[in-house]
Amino acid sequence: MSADSQVSAIRVDDQDFLVTSTIERCPKVMMVRELFKNALEAAADAPEDGKVEFLVSDVQGTPKLTIWNNGPGMDEEELARMTNLAASIRKEKGLDKNFGMGAKVASLPSNKRGLRYRSCKDGRVHETILCEREGVYGRLRRFDTDGNDIGDVVEVTGLIASEGERSLDADWTEVTLLGNRMEQNTVEDPYDGDPLQKRFWLANYLYHRFYTLPGNVEVRHMEGTHARKTGSRRFRPISERREEGTFARHETAELPNGIKIHYIYDEPFNDTSHNRSVSGSITSDVSTCAVVFHGEMYGVLSGRYWTIEAPTFGIPFGAKHISVHIELPDDFAVRPEGYRQFLRYIEGEQEQVEASDFAVQVLEHRPEWLVD
Repeated sequence: MSADSQVSAIRVDDQDFLVTSTIERCPKVMMVRELFKNALEAAADAPEDGKVEFLVSDVQGTPKLTIWNNGPGMDEEELARMTNLAASIRKEKGLDKNFGMGAKVASLPSNKRGLRYRSCKDGRVHETILCEREGVYGRLRRFDTDGNDIGDVVEVTGLIASEGERSLDADWTEVTLLGNRMEQNTVEDPYDGDPLQKRFWLANYLYHRFYTLPGNVEVRHMEGTHARKTGSRRFRPISERREEGTFARHETAELPNGIKIHYIYDEPFNDTSHNRSVSGSITSDVSTCAVVFHGEMYGVLSGRYWTIEAPTFGIPFGAKHISVHIELPDDFAVRPEGYRQFLRYIEGEQEQVEASDFAVQVLEHRPEWLVD
């Protein structure tokens, strides 16, 4: 505080309580969103085309989910700083920014055994494990074979070199979900059974959250993280698949206030109950209705919930094959709530934004082929 300041700044009287309450109140299902968003932003700053990979790591014989990116790496000091709350590297802080709190907060309740961060910078790899021990959240202290304390960020360059799975010639960062138990398979069971997930939940979650991706970043699901039996598969969001012609029909209505309404028809697949987009896909073929803001989907309606609500949007039947996505302009007066689970209006009573708020506009701008 400067000598001429007119305000005595509020301080945190009980830091342990603040950290614990911040972490344990966060919706745990936001974990993958936060980790993936961080990986995307890092990869977008890669010296060449960015890459993000979801892969399976073997940790003492148990499959653990790892998210890897080829963005700029972090050294020992940066890795230590990044793993504090409300701290980040190369990010702009702001209420509507991805400023470095969410991934740690959202992930720790489901990974009390640990989040293992490894980062390669200038040919050296450092590692730290964020975890919970005896009610305290923090970086795990490490000890050598003689019992000497070697700190909470350690160099593992030799280990990585001996494994031979990652190059030391370029920067990269990865985070591995160790879960709450050593025997927990975090690829299939990321939340330790609460909530339960279908086996190949990951691609579907991303598909119903991320509407667009940075143009210079390729996202791949490596073997074991997608529904196909072998090899890796590229993840393509709805907007990309729409432009590629995956769906039978699509049309966009642009409103004077900058809102874009995307209408998609996904025809039946070979006289089955599935939509055609299921062919060759690693993601769900379920039609959806959602609000899109800054490339992410909010308030997603799918399955029977979308079927029930669809008549309000002027779609009295056939909603199983029709998707409606209301894309708001970047300067629209809304903001993600603190944990980014949903949108709020900035003005008035700051109510939660729902797709039904735009039902009249969706009805009025339906394409003729949809009305027919």
